[in-house]
Amino acid sequence: MDKLKQARAIINETDEEMARLFEKRMQAVEQVARYKKEKGLPVFDAKREAEILSTCEQRIKDPAYVESYRDFIKQLMDLSKQYQKKVLSEDVVAYPGVEGAFSHMAALSLFPDAQLAHYQTFPQVVMAVEEGAAKYGVLPFENSYTGEVGEVLDLLHEHDVSIVDTLALPIDQNLLGIKGASIKDIKQIYSHQQGLSQCAQFLSGRAVELIPYPNTALAAKYVSACQDPHKGAIASKATADYYDLALLAENINTAATNTTRFIVISKTPVKEGNRFAMMVTIKHETGALAKVIELIARYDYNMENIKSRSLKDRPWEYYFLIEVVGSLKEEKANRLMQELKAYCEQFRLIGSYARKDV
Repeated sequence: MDKLKQARAIINETDEEMARLFEKRMQAVEQVARYKKEKGLPVFDAKREAEILSTCEQRIKDPAYVESYRDFIKQLMDLSKQYQKKVLSEDVVAYPGVEGAFSHMAALSLFPDAQLAHYQTFPQVVMAVEEGAAKYGVLPFENSYTGEVGEVLDLLHEHDVSIVDTLALPIDQNLLGIKGASIKDIKQIYSHQQGLSQCAQFLSGRAVELIPYPNTALAAKYVSACQDPHKGAIASKATADYYDLALLAENINTAATNTTRFIVISKTPVKEGNRFAMMVTIKHETGALAKVIELIARYDYNMENIKSRSLKDRPWEYYFLIEVVGSLKEEKANRLMQELKAYCEQFRLIGSYARKDV
């Protein structure tokens, strides 16, 4: 055996032993993560990491390898922290807003036994999922009256997450105020822009100031904290109970069948479901979009939904979200996606899920 083969044989033997030791180490890391979860301890322990890095240098006898070994251990500790976060987030579901928000209700319906974590904004929910702080995130996707939630579409376009489930939740908007107040007292109304838009008919002609707020429940929480009879919030009846507010006007949404579809996002895509969604940027040439639509029809798929959003860095150009009725488990779905790529500058499968209602 020549020297190259001898060296490679030693590497292969060593790699095999390292794989065994890696599994042993990660099993211990999982035990550490579960202990930290039980005790409420943080993943990152700066003192512990510094001690390990200091000790690891002393284990290497050949000075030529010290720096490389230190880098190796540092990368190994980073992997360990990532895995600990994954273990800690196994039953964590992120949602925007606070208790009583419609996203909170959707999360409770979808994950009744999970640990729910609230974040102030949509981007924070997406980042929590992307970085491993939460296994799932629940976000409003579109409303039957006001249409899609554009910010959420943009976040799906910009971040590496997948839709794995959906839920259609009936929405009842109500005017809330502090106890003792009346509709005539209200001069300022706070709510998410979607909430204000969904109640346009009720609000039309009223001498009130409409103030957009990040979330309907946060608006109710703010009104409750102010204890000002001139301030009102548009939110759910459940929110009134959470923040001890009075119902000044019930079911004020313009559409009686007001419904919001929520999506569940995850870092781990699935193939289950009766719908799948693709996000594409079509080639900027004549007939390209028509060819995409025709191709979907040729494969005998019902294109249930198509939405366009502007590309922020390319004026007057757009990306499209396309939802199709069908299963990714069908072989023709894979053939369709391969053919679609010929007409697309960018193509990404962003989810497979089932459509269901509460």
